[in-house]
Amino acid sequence: MRRGHLAHPVAVPLLVATEPPPDHYYAENLLRLIETVQAQYDDVLTAPERAFGASVAALSIPAQRLFARLIGRKGPLVRVDTLAYREVEGVADALAELETAGLVLSCPEAEPKVLLGLARRAELGRWFPTGEPVGRKDAHVERVVARYPEPVLHARMAWQCPWVALADPAFLELYRLLFFGDRRSDLAAFVVRDLGIVRYEDYELGRERRLFPDRAALDAYLALARIGDYAGDLGPAPPAELAAVVLDALWQPYRARLLERRRSRILNGLGRRLERTGAFDAALACYARSSAPPARERSARILARLGDGDAVEGLRGAIREAPRSALEQDFAERFALPRRARDCPIDDLAWDPAYTARVEAAAAAALAGRGGAAWHLENALPLGLFGLAYWEWVFAPVEGMFVNAFQTAPLDLFWPDFFETRRALCADPLRLDDAALRAAMLDTAASRRGIANRLVDWRALDAETLDRVLTGIPMADVRKLLSIVAEDVDRARTGFPDLTAIYQDGTYEFAEVKGPNDQLRHHQRLWIDRLRAAGLPVRVLRFR
Repeated sequence: MRRGHLAHPVAVPLLVATEPPPDHYYAENLLRLIETVQAQYDDVLTAPERAFGASVAALSIPAQRLFARLIGRKGPLVRVDTLAYREVEGVADALAELETAGLVLSCPEAEPKVLLGLARRAELGRWFPTGEPVGRKDAHVERVVARYPEPVLHARMAWQCPWVALADPAFLELYRLLFFGDRRSDLAAFVVRDLGIVRYEDYELGRERRLFPDRAALDAYLALARIGDYAGDLGPAPPAELAAVVLDALWQPYRARLLERRRSRILNGLGRRLERTGAFDAALACYARSSAPPARERSARILARLGDGDAVEGLRGAIREAPRSALEQDFAERFALPRRARDCPIDDLAWDPAYTARVEAAAAAALAGRGGAAWHLENALPLGLFGLAYWEWVFAPVEGMFVNAFQTAPLDLFWPDFFETRRALCADPLRLDDAALRAAMLDTAASRRGIANRLVDWRALDAETLDRVLTGIPMADVRKLLSIVAEDVDRARTGFPDLTAIYQDGTYEFAEVKGPNDQLRHHQRLWIDRLRAAGLPVRVLRFR
């Protein structure tokens, strides 16, 4: 059992893709999730929330197995005749037990179209004739809804194909949030791990590092989640008066990093949609309350569009004085200035329209023709090298950033204060001399190969490629590359040149490849500018 875990020790079966899992596998995973949450958050959970977990734990084995399968099904409603599982004996009795325990509802009320969606097209034609050919299912559903009253629809569907639904999905969603740290993950993470598809780092977990220190923090997060859902439901063109309701609810910032980042992301997303519809005043109001990039950049672009040059310069000055990210600082320095990436060497290559290979493959072949090798690595190179050099930083025991055993990175990996929160915990690898830095990166790769790290693509940086890269690129230049990534890990995720080429004469270069009608994008220009400013060899290969 991994150190710091609070769940009871349970043997984790290793799955084989061609064989069925152990009979109690899915139920065991569900119980482990519940036990872990109750152990870590017993002082935070309300009585009904604890009762939910206790109800699941008290079920008979068949009912536990059926419930574990049921919660993995897609959609709010599940047909009873589809609940047939090899490991569940007596499905009818298990389902009755789940209903008695208050965990599922039998044939609850549902929207007519959602309910009819359970039926197959041919079944709809038999159960709800309309006098017309069934044709497309969605069209027939419309005719059925228009012709049959809701009570008739409900009664006939209940007779023909009874359904069930979770009694209160909010409890399960809460447990998943507390276990995984987000509302998207589910028990499939156990399967991926136990099949050996993904291996995870052995980082510390425990009550002292839980995501939510108290109930107030959890309630604040849940409130933000509801506001975020509401803002999303406003669609691509949010009405200004409803956007103002969201803005009012998000007016005050939070001290907690997690909550403030989520609040600002909602504001930025809403502001961007308002901006696209031309509601500039409402968009500016959202950006003004946000503390996360690119709020100030978007505000400056709107003000420039409105012709308010003084306000733009004021914002640029504020950003230069206290930038929130390297990308924001770069914007303040570059906005309204010529694009320096145009100064990058551009070499034209002949292109045969009949050639079927991708332009990157053609460019790699052209570079390799000089003698040496070229790899199509893109951002896998800088991010992978950074992930190896800063592996200790990525998996450092920062409070609240690792909340379950299935994370490939801390929650704050791409936050602007990622480094600041770890300086007291980790030594900077760039303080090592060149030989020690190279040895440390290779040692990390050898000892951690195959362990999931959000930054490291092991398929791209196989052992041979990594050795060639760290041999062919001088370590002084590797340091410069790592420093560029460290300026803003989030910015470094996109735009790095397509190809990395290492030649037999001891030189190397990075090359961005463009087809006949392709242009450099913003993030590509940023990377090219940073590489050139650091004195690293980069050029653009354009096929014409």
